[in-house]
Amino acid sequence: MIDARASLEAVIRHATDLEDDYDDIEPALTALAESGDRTLVPLLEAALARFLDDGNFYGRDLIAGVLAGIEGPSALPVLLRASARDLRDDQDSLGSEIIGLLQTDRAVGRTTAREFAALDAPELRRVGLWALGFVVEPGDLDVLAPAMADPDPRIRSLVIGSVPLPEGFDVLLVGLRDVDEGVRTSAVSRLGYSGRVVAVAPLAGLVTDPAPRVRAMVAFGLGRLADESAGPVLLRLVEDPDRHVRECAVQALGRVGGSATVDALLAMASDPEPHRRIEAAKALGAAAAADSRAADALEMLAADDIPAVRAATISGIASTMKPSALGEHLVIRLTDDPDPSVRQRVAVLARHLAPNRLESIVRRYVDDPDPNVRRIAETELSRLPR
Repeated sequence: MIDARASLEAVIRHATDLEDDYDDIEPALTALAESGDRTLVPLLEAALARFLDDGNFYGRDLIAGVLAGIEGPSALPVLLRASARDLRDDQDSLGSEIIGLLQTDRAVGRTTAREFAALDAPELRRVGLWALGFVVEPGDLDVLAPAMADPDPRIRSLVIGSVPLPEGFDVLLVGLRDVDEGVRTSAVSRLGYSGRVVAVAPLAGLVTDPAPRVRAMVAFGLGRLADESAGPVLLRLVEDPDRHVRECAVQALGRVGGSATVDALLAMASDPEPHRRIEAAKALGAAAAADSRAADALEMLAADDIPAVRAATISGIASTMKPSALGEHLVIRLTDDPDPSVRQRVAVLARHLAPNRLESIVRRYVDDPDPNVRRIAETELSRLPR
């Protein structure tokens, strides 16, 4: 039986003075959290308020953990209000406590989150909408959809991340028209991960968005959707003035497939500029299973004069993260490449592309003249089952 009040005083003193190691106070924290002693709650809440006022996020997190242990989901209102106070930290520990409580009792968590999401104070609305995302149900659109008109773009971004799909699809379409670049980017990302081909057309509408970050996410999202109807949009983005957008578009071309998109990648594979061939090599791997022309192009690129192009063929075929006959063939072909950067790529990716050949390849590489190849080989050998 612990002296709960003495233990709490020791925890508060530790968090205030920072003189002892965490390991010294951890037993007291565990005992307090498991004590179930609700008479400590007023003292804990007072200590939490003090640490918040002092900007002491370490003390805040220790007390939050004890409160969560003693009160369970009933502690959510206090912890959400604590989360709304910006102490300029990442809130990883506090956030984990809150998420754990939300998921311990989803009904209580959802009710509490909805109440906070309806409050007038922006900082409390934000934490409410954030929390709701972990326990959201289709019926919560009555709270989420109106919040898309909130003047705070951070709140609108939280809505985008919290809406349930497919029910919240129209809310994401509203996000595509948002004046804030970050909100538009978030909406594009969610649509790309939605798995709904009907998202291709609204995403295509942002091909001329003024923000390169949004256009790059459009390319990435279309690649995630992996539908041939996205090909014409991606071919436009391949000519985008921003290099990152172009690279994202090329990578996505391999995912969406289709004759026209593969034609474009084949043209790039023969481009005199090495960086274009590198981009083609990275993208063609995703198209190789469906189009034999892509596989033939990868064979050609694996013999390119530029080592970076040869290495990119390995990266390209590995982008699917699935073993294949072509992947194993390219790994074996490039195992003894004269350039160490290519051998390094083989050493790293042989596990995924040629698992049956992995041990023989890395055993050969432990005597490689390049120290980086040797280091990778030794790491891979240590991961093999004994």
